[in-house]
Amino acid sequence: MFMHVFKYRLKCLIRDRDTLFWTAAFPLLLGTMFYFAFGNLMGSSGGFEPVKVAVVNSPEYRNNTYLQLMLGVLSTAGEDQLLDMTLTTESQAQRLLDEGKVAGIITVSADEGVGDSGSSPARLTVTQSGLGQSILKAVLDEYLHTSATATSVLSRGSVDVSELVARLRNRRSYTQQISYSDALPDYMLGYFYALVAMAALYAGLWGMRNTMDIQADLSDKGARRSVAPTHKLAVVMGDWTASLLISFGEMLILLAYLVFALKVDFGDQIGYVLLTCLAGCIAGLSFGTVIGTLFRKSEGIKVATLVASSNLLCFLAGLMYLDMKDIVARKAPVLSYINPAALIADAFYSLYIFDNHRRFFLNIGLLCGFSAVMCFVSFLRLRSEKYASI
Repeated sequence: MFMHVFKYRLKCLIRDRDTLFWTAAFPLLLGTMFYFAFGNLMGSSGGFEPVKVAVVNSPEYRNNTYLQLMLGVLSTAGEDQLLDMTLTTESQAQRLLDEGKVAGIITVSADEGVGDSGSSPARLTVTQSGLGQSILKAVLDEYLHTSATATSVLSRGSVDVSELVARLRNRRSYTQQISYSDALPDYMLGYFYALVAMAALYAGLWGMRNTMDIQADLSDKGARRSVAPTHKLAVVMGDWTASLLISFGEMLILLAYLVFALKVDFGDQIGYVLLTCLAGCIAGLSFGTVIGTLFRKSEGIKVATLVASSNLLCFLAGLMYLDMKDIVARKAPVLSYINPAALIADAFYSLYIFDNHRRFFLNIGLLCGFSAVMCFVSFLRLRSEKYASI
């Protein structure tokens, strides 16, 4: 009997074009929009381009040994190249800046003197603010700080010039960078992880549809199925299994589209990725089922409630504003542990970033707990329903 209910319920759900659009087509369209909006920013951390800067080739600059040394090192071609320096005249440098071909102009001040130590102040000229201009300012601030320190040390006579230069060239770092994995950080991936979480919660539309078609006081179909001789548990399990199969298939289509068409990186742990998708679908179906059983309203009000609550949960998970997920984690950490959208997105994030699965299984465990609570509440509500015979 279970297979009979499952087969015909599957055929019935597949013919629901409106729900198919919102659960299958809409996430694909939204993912495409995300790609065109953020595609040029994805993976940008691995494609840094040196900042173009014009340096005025004045007598003061040629006498400034330290500044020449620093700019030369930063402009050396290689993986660590920070600057793309053009040595030119003042008028040519201004023309390059006006045309937007360089981010700024570095000029050694001529009116404050140039000593043998080469500690002449350097000036930065820019026409706008941005990442390149901020990098140039940081470079010059570091130079001025180091130059002032070197001048102070030399004035005390504790070391000679050659020893000081050797120490400046071989700086010692007292911090160590620790990486959790070999994955390159990509800020934009969070939007796509939250998108998959939204698709999982939208699977609740199938769960809500099941509750509408099994309750006699909500639909004619529910009335007919309630008087059928089939055991109610078989009906509920058949409906739920058919909905899970459809929603998980939709999730696989979305995942394949994101990975192969849009080149979104979900890591290489495909088994755990599929487990997250399955747990997310179960959580979404459970969420839709509990809304369908608790709210004794029309179908339109139930759909509006489900969509509004799902969008709110996805907003808190970073779908519309990615930093919102971190804000919630800092200001209201409890919400991060009970929000299924945040748990799904964080599960994908932990697989991509971390080299262990402790945080991943915590998210999956919390998702399973959420689903269990929703299913238990729905079971109690459906079990208590009684219909008068008239």
